Amino acid sequence: MAPQWLPRLDRSILFDPARWPHREAISRITALVVIGVFLAMRCYQFDRFPQFFEDALRFYGGFKAADGMLLYTSFEIGLLWGVKLVVWVIETAIFFGYIASYVSRARAVSVAQGFMEVAFPFMVAGLPVIMSFMPYSLPRWLPFSSGYHLSFYVAIMGLIVLGGMINLVGLLTMRRAFTIMSEARTLITGGIFRYVRHPLYSGHFIMFFGSLLLRLHVVTVLLYALFLGTQVIRARIEERKLSAVFEEYAAYQRQTGMFWPRWWTRTRP
Repeated sequence: MAPQWLPRLDRSILFDPARWPHREAISRITALVVIGVFLAMRCYQFDRFPQFFEDALRFYGGFKAADGMLLYTSFEIGLLWGVKLVVWVIETAIFFGYIASYVSRARAVSVAQGFMEVAFPFMVAGLPVIMSFMPYSLPRWLPFSSGYHLSFYVAIMGLIVLGGMINLVGLLTMRRAFTIMSEARTLITGGIFRYVRHPLYSGHFIMFFGSLLLRLHVVTVLLYALFLGTQVIRARIEERKLSAVFEEYAAYQRQTGMFWPRWWTRTRP
């Protein structure tokens, strides 16, 4: 049962699509400006860690144990530098994927309306951004001097790479159907969507779990749990919208997992 304040909020000018005849153009322009800002931040972050292997040798070579011994060998320094570079490339590629999606996406068949379809998705998407501003805490629970620090760091970054790849593939596959608000544009069931109905969310779950491990704190754990719960609600809202517009969605929904592949259904005769 919806809260009493929700219908009144839904009727406000902010969430009534009839009062925003140019909402599609406004949405695209605003999104491209915001993504451009995030891309500029990515470039700034790239400049803050060693860009070349020789720089990495000098940077990480300065990390020493209490007895003055170097913490990392040349191979380990190369591994650290390489992992950081791969993560930066994938995360930056995702932003370019967003640009491609906003430029080429199809017109909405059923537009978003009301608070839960317009504002709620943006609030959910903002939770990981809040997490990213929390302090880096990995050295606190696994010090640089620990023999396991590098292994855990590489494993965590591997999670971020895996989630980023899933997210990027999903983004490029659904390009014409992409939306942040709960809208129906065109139905995508091919590519990675043959196995998962929401691959972008699956990738986000994995990516931000890695981010959580790098910034492990009570606040980030709560934010991540809130993100999981609200993302499920968001996905269900989207699916109600798609089911109402596309008749074939119900059959697709029965055969395909929501966030993870449903192999047992696909292999059943």
